[in-house]
Amino acid sequence: MLPETLELRENPVTLIHHAANCGHNAPPGSLSALEACLSAGAAAVEVDIIPLADGSFALLHDQDLELETNGKGKAPGMTREQIESLHYRVDGEITDEKVGFLEGAIALLKAHPETQRLQLDLKPFTPLTQAVLREFCALLKPVKDRIQVTSVADWAVRALARFSPDLSVGFDPLMYLDLVESDPRPEEIPPFRVGAYGLRDDHPLSAYQWGPLGDYFAARAGALLVQAPKRCQWFIRAELLKMSLDAGFDWIDFLHQNNSKVDAWTIDAGQPDQVKLARFLVEHGVDDLTTDEPARLAPHLPSRTIL
Repeated sequence: MLPETLELRENPVTLIHHAANCGHNAPPGSLSALEACLSAGAAAVEVDIIPLADGSFALLHDQDLELETNGKGKAPGMTREQIESLHYRVDGEITDEKVGFLEGAIALLKAHPETQRLQLDLKPFTPLTQAVLREFCALLKPVKDRIQVTSVADWAVRALARFSPDLSVGFDPLMYLDLVESDPRPEEIPPFRVGAYGLRDDHPLSAYQWGPLGDYFAARAGALLVQAPKRCQWFIRAELLKMSLDAGFDWIDFLHQNNSKVDAWTIDAGQPDQVKLARFLVEHGVDDLTTDEPARLAPHLPSRTIL
């Protein structure tokens, strides 16, 4: 808990329910999980969606079906008919929950007008055609003012911003700048190289150490800024934001100066060091935090919270 003498900052922090987690037993990111969160009064909820070969959108995180369903093959190359009978897999066990689709998520949001935001984290493994964009935006239209579409694919974010300028969008630079983790990174997911500053970064600015780490972060932030639409929200790994701040570059303030809000992901409220990290980022002005346990995290933050 917070010391009684610590003042709360003026602006509240929104805590986003990662993968529609809110203390239930439903498969993460499923329609049942989403319904449970919305029924519990969650203000902001995130689920993943993958575009399929026929223009449908499945509520899936990984393109490899074996990782989270009882199916096989790559989801982007399949149709709704091939996927709609599949069941989610959780911790290796097949569940009773069938894979959901975007239409079901939209219907649930319509049934819960009190929900402020449904974040659809788009996982496109191919360019989005005009036909797919048109159908996608048509599905969102009834609840468009409460939808935010985010992605690591800057080309998809730019395409959506051009096609539907009033749609709220967000960009995660994960495929351009990221930490080196202990778990092996899938070979097909960039960045492919560990640069001279010890981060995953394929950009020429990481080829050798030409200056202090803070200057490198500033240069990379400036280069990344032009890849995303103006005023879109940024979703940045929490540890990367702290690394930047510790190096002397305030990436949060930089984005605020460019009229963009910032979310830090994904906070594990059960880990004391993660709670400390969340507090640090709130004190430095982060707008949103993505977490699996918003209710558990909220009492520890130096801010009013929306959850």
